[in-house]
Amino acid sequence: MISRLGSLTLLGLVACAADPAPPPVAIARLAPTAPPPVAVPAPVPEPPRPVVAPPPTHVVIISIDGLRPDMMTPALMPRHVQLMAEGTTARHASTILQSDTLPSHAAMLSGVGAAAHGLWWNSYQANRGFIKVPTVFSAARDRGLSTAMIVGKQKLRHIAGPTTVDHFERPSYLCGGVAKRASAYFTEVTPVLLFVLFSDPDEYGHSHGWQSPEYARAAKNSDACLATVLAAIDASPVGPRTLVIVTADHGGHGKVHSDGRSEENSHIPWIARGPGVAAGATIDEPIATVDTAATTLAALGLAPLPHMRGEARLKFAAHAPIP
Repeated sequence: MISRLGSLTLLGLVACAADPAPPPVAIARLAPTAPPPVAVPAPVPEPPRPVVAPPPTHVVIISIDGLRPDMMTPALMPRHVQLMAEGTTARHASTILQSDTLPSHAAMLSGVGAAAHGLWWNSYQANRGFIKVPTVFSAARDRGLSTAMIVGKQKLRHIAGPTTVDHFERPSYLCGGVAKRASAYFTEVTPVLLFVLFSDPDEYGHSHGWQSPEYARAAKNSDACLATVLAAIDASPVGPRTLVIVTADHGGHGKVHSDGRSEENSHIPWIARGPGVAAGATIDEPIATVDTAATTLAALGLAPLPHMRGEARLKFAAHAPIP
């Protein structure tokens, strides 16, 4: 007989044998943690380098005899107004005290006043010879650059010394013929330095009065003539490399322009357009007509003439040395 204690022990053994083994405990394995990304600074872009326009290779100076700046309105002279948007305009430009056509243009193209350049009269007098000082034309010719003058007034022949201007021509008095010929000459010959003179405003200012309806029509005609010359320049292969300066020799009032009323006589337009010239800009400092000569030489990479009073009013990229 099995005792009660033995029975209980036996039953416990049987029960333990009957119970299944506990399930194994699953141990989760964590994926290895990637190291945090290292922040790499974005590359800093280089500041844009300023684009320097190449210097001009050609200069065309267009003078509109007797044009007052207050005539340059969109209704009357739209091409002049457009040119102002294309280039830089001087608000306060003036000519010399001797505000007549020949002395003023001689100052414009030599850089000195009448006492120095010697052309103090105002008519063509062949026996009096030529200007007494070097000009932008002589400076250009000394470096082998081609030059030309196509004008409406024969008196400007006194500025065209025989060894300084390759071609001097007066195709007509009013600007229609001058503009047509200047356009054709620039297209065919492409001189490095070209001077053009329109006579219309001065003619009708003297005959009918500055600010008269006839004077206004003359200004409008000059605007159309300017458009003709600019179209030829813009169509030329050298157009993008050409500096254009549009100015005048004097203003006027009544029927005169040299009676000592300085503001109305001396105030002139001055507009420049070309490589390196800011568009739609203005120059607030006073500009003198003698500065036109200095600016022209600077544009062509030529040194100022020793006698010059003017200074270059625009800055241009450096030219390669001229051999």
